[in-house]
Amino acid sequence: MPRLLVLDIDGTLLNSEDIVTPVVKDAISRVRELDVAVALATGRRVGSTRGVVEEIGINLPIVTFNGALVWDTAREKAIHELAFSVPVMTRIAELCRKYEIAPVLLQGPGHGERIFVPSGNGVQPSYLTWFLDPRRDEVDELQYDQLVRTPGILTIDVFGPELALQSLWYELAELEVQVYDVGEVSSQTDPPNWALNVHMPGASKAAGVQILAQSLGCTMQDVVAIGDGYNDLPLLEAAGIGVAMGNAHDEVKARADVVVNGHDEDGVAEAIERFVLEPLRNPA
Repeated sequence: MPRLLVLDIDGTLLNSEDIVTPVVKDAISRVRELDVAVALATGRRVGSTRGVVEEIGINLPIVTFNGALVWDTAREKAIHELAFSVPVMTRIAELCRKYEIAPVLLQGPGHGERIFVPSGNGVQPSYLTWFLDPRRDEVDELQYDQLVRTPGILTIDVFGPELALQSLWYELAELEVQVYDVGEVSSQTDPPNWALNVHMPGASKAAGVQILAQSLGCTMQDVVAIGDGYNDLPLLEAAGIGVAMGNAHDEVKARADVVVNGHDEDGVAEAIERFVLEPLRNPA
């Protein structure tokens, strides 16, 4: 029987207008009334996840930074954190400089949750204006020797042309880091910016949710997980039931247990009805 419902945010819980529809909110409320725990697992930082947590009224720790951080929002403390080591950050920085790509380092809330980019004689982040401008009050520019020694870095985002990122990804394989393909994220550059999320080895939504499930006395077989992106695949494959949204990438849909309607057709509500509420109403 389902005991833990885990939801991705972007492309899953939120529709294309970045809202949680009333139908989906109602379905989540009915799940919580039946004492099924509801959690979020996202590539987002903690700060950009808080509003969603408050909107749907959950009180469990959240799995953020693609599983590199499990954060207790009630106590404002990390339950699990997998930050980059200096040697790994140094090698990633070397590779980024080789391909003339400016790495964007995202820090966990336990260290200030700042955003760091290279400055000085490094690769200038001018082509990242679209990403950095809305967040300028959170951004610090550092020389590379300082950048790679910054504590609490949980994600390194790299943006650039698709072909350059493919070459970078190939070389990152030697580090055995966890890399998630985000795809095209901005057409405001020429060529368009694509993105990769890079994490320390072992970081995944599946690993983060497993820690959360264990704290609730559950196993992964008790989990119903819903998502749409490549970063959701480890979780969808580890969960008792892995549900892909109708708007998910084809590979995600092919590897999930089931596929539901898209995020603009209240697919989360459909999944909740079929794989949480119905089994609870009619236990085998």
